[in-house]
Amino acid sequence: MITLFEHSEKRLGDILKFEAQIHGAKIDDKAPSVAPQASVEKPKGGFVFGDPEAYKDVPMEKREEMTRNMMNRHKIWAQESRPLGGKEARMG
Repeated sequence: MITLFEHSEKRLGDILKFEAQIHGAKIDDKAPSVAPQASVEKPKGGFVFGDPEAYKDVPMEKREEMTRNMMNRHKIWAQESRPLGGKEARMG
């Protein structure tokens, strides 16, 4: 059974490589290299929590403004990610 599974996985991999090449992807048969963690970029505009120690010298008014901005971005993101803009679908 394991041999059958391995062959089906190899065949699926070959099919996916072929389809990728049709669409213009350059495929190497080498094993993919793992990128070091330090080179991974943080998503732009994402919701990333900062280190609390970095904010200890920020005035409370500025903190509240930053919180409001983040909450507004979150509300906009939540509305965009919900189907129908958050409205309930009507059946019937």
